[in-house]
Amino acid sequence: MTIHKAILLTLLLIFVFSLTQVGFGFIFYKTELLPEYLQKHVGITTVISFLVAYIVMFRFFWKPKAEIKKTLNFRNYELKILPYLILIVFGLQLLDRPFWDLEKIWNYLNYSEFETDFSTFNGFSPAFLYGTISTLIISPICEELFFRKFLLKKLMEQNSQKIGIIISSLCFAIIHIETPFNLFPTFIFGIISSLIFIKTKKIGYSILLHFLVNLLVQTLYVFDFTFDRWLLDLNFNVIYWIMFLIGIGITYFGIKKLLATPYKING
Repeated sequence: MTIHKAILLTLLLIFVFSLTQVGFGFIFYKTELLPEYLQKHVGITTVISFLVAYIVMFRFFWKPKAEIKKTLNFRNYELKILPYLILIVFGLQLLDRPFWDLEKIWNYLNYSEFETDFSTFNGFSPAFLYGTISTLIISPICEELFFRKFLLKKLMEQNSQKIGIIISSLCFAIIHIETPFNLFPTFIFGIISSLIFIKTKKIGYSILLHFLVNLLVQTLYVFDFTFDRWLLDLNFNVIYWIMFLIGIGITYFGIKKLLATPYKING
């Protein structure tokens, strides 16, 4: 696969998802086709839109057929990798922090103040349920299958491994461009996930890492971002940056140990 095609497929994925969302939005808010009591379930449209977008991409451009069943067969997976995945998850949480906080850091340096604009957890509502399904199930499985199992492998058929990793990770970052501050963290995650997939030859490990990263974020949200608030209360002092360096160290150690571990390739 060429670099241009990989980027175009990523943009097409975004287009199909957005088009589906617009269609559902029209049905929910501009028509009277649905009863009022279903309005609180509008969050399910995001789940369906994600599924529609990825199914379209798989059906018309990958056509994996039985390969997905084989891919999601978790026999012969090894638990010895789990501690390293957990280390990477916690390391990334610290490593990514300054990139998420760039605007706050800028405001603090220039105006000596910044806003703590955290989303507030409003209980286990239907919206939370559908968001959790998207975050913990749909995203880890579909995104890893598309960006690593499909895009990365196809890119490496016509390009070097380095180019394949960089471009597939860039495409992965593009779909998470809700805010520019999220681009670098998702790009770094894409590189790590790609390295794990290439090393183990099994996408299940990448799916598990993705799930654990999202699970930690979702857990922090439920508990009102207590850790995040503590970090921001440091006002970007020396301890804040030491935590960032610790995050780099933990992430590097986890990746190094994981890549040095022998794995069963068959099964």
